Amino acid sequence: MNETGVQSEPADEQTAAEDAGRPSLVDWQKRLNDSSGHRAIALGARVKRIGYVFQGNVAQYKLLVAKLQDPAVSGPIFDVRNPEAHDGLLSEAERLLRNVLTAMSTRVDQQRRFMEKHFHDDLALMSEYGGRIASLFKGDPQADFLKGLRNYITHTQLPVAQSKQTFGRESFEITFTLPGEPLLEWKGWNGVQRTWIAGQGDAVAIVDAVDTYACKAGEFDKWLFDRIALECRADIDVYMRECAEFNREHDRVFGG
Repeated sequence: MNETGVQSEPADEQTAAEDAGRPSLVDWQKRLNDSSGHRAIALGARVKRIGYVFQGNVAQYKLLVAKLQDPAVSGPIFDVRNPEAHDGLLSEAERLLRNVLTAMSTRVDQQRRFMEKHFHDDLALMSEYGGRIASLFKGDPQADFLKGLRNYITHTQLPVAQSKQTFGRESFEITFTLPGEPLLEWKGWNGVQRTWIAGQGDAVAIVDAVDTYACKAGEFDKWLFDRIALECRADIDVYMRECAEFNREHDRVFGG
């Protein structure tokens, strides 16, 4: 009996009565997973995964170049008494470049289908999306070249890669280039691509071209992720508040 003289319910009966008024954790979690807020977060995560495939391949390509700046690594490879090592390096460079260009095309195609599937009825967002693509990539001859290069390696052959060594008084730099003359023998380039290749001199600085494009793609993907989050902010906020409530109940039940 409490201080007011009213008989108190036993603690276990009171808890049972409270639990009876709450949804089960399983049903609650299912409702959370079916909510519009959870869907919005999943859409943002999908944008990140689409971009990650491309950026991960770019990172591997650039890592190979970075390792070559260490004389302990590059010295044996460029030893003229061991030409097989240098041939192996170029083969690896060509393999990684092929992966970059394939992933670049995959990113573009998957992101386009993603937007058409999930946001086709959001005219404002689709207009912003198209405008951003146009401002960053349309009319960019370097981006157009990389698109054409992907078709070149798919339908013709891997591009002929060369290593380029630049020596300073106390330093050196190693990178990869693509000789322009063999590239221009292909009849599949459009006029813009062909003009851009010819304007690069004897060889295309392919590592720089890939890096520039990857930076633009990363900037664009971050914008798209942030834009979707802004569009769905209200649903996400509701979802996060209910997740916090769910977690408190989960911890109460299981003693977390």
